Amino acid sequence: MTNFTYYILIIILILYIVSPLDLHPLIFDDLIASGVLYYIWQKFTKQKGQRNYYSRGRSQTNTKMESGNEMSLEDAHKRLHVNADAPWEEVQKAYKERMAKSHPDKVSHLSEELQKKAEELTLEINKAFNTIKRYKGS
Repeated sequence: MTNFTYYILIIILILYIVSPLDLHPLIFDDLIASGVLYYIWQKFTKQKGQRNYYSRGRSQTNTKMESGNEMSLEDAHKRLHVNADAPWEEVQKAYKERMAKSHPDKVSHLSEELQKKAEELTLEINKAFNTIKRYKGS
C-alpha cells in the first residue's frame, strides 16, 4: 500500500475510535478498531523502515556529496596535488607522500593543536584518496 493509503486508514480509524457513533453499543468495536489501528501503524512503520534501509545507493551518495561529507573528484585531485588525468600509480604515490608528511604519529611530539590539524589533514587525504579510488581504482 502507498503512504497515502496508510494515512487515510489511520485517520479513519482514529476518527471512528474517538467518535460517539459505534456499530456495537459496548466498547468491543473500539477495541477491535484500536487493534487494527495498531497493526496498520506497525506495518506502516516497518515498511517505511525497510524502504529507508534498502534505498541506499546512488541517491544516498548524492546526498552525502551535497551535505559536504564527500568531496568531489576535482577537490580530491587538488587535495593530493595531482592532475585529473594522472595515472593511478601517480595518485598512489602522491597519497603515500602526503600521508608520510602529515600523519599524526609524525607530529606526536608537537602541541595538541598541531596534532589535531594533522588528524584533520589525514582524514581529508584519506577521503580524497577514497574518492579517487572509487572512480579510478584498480
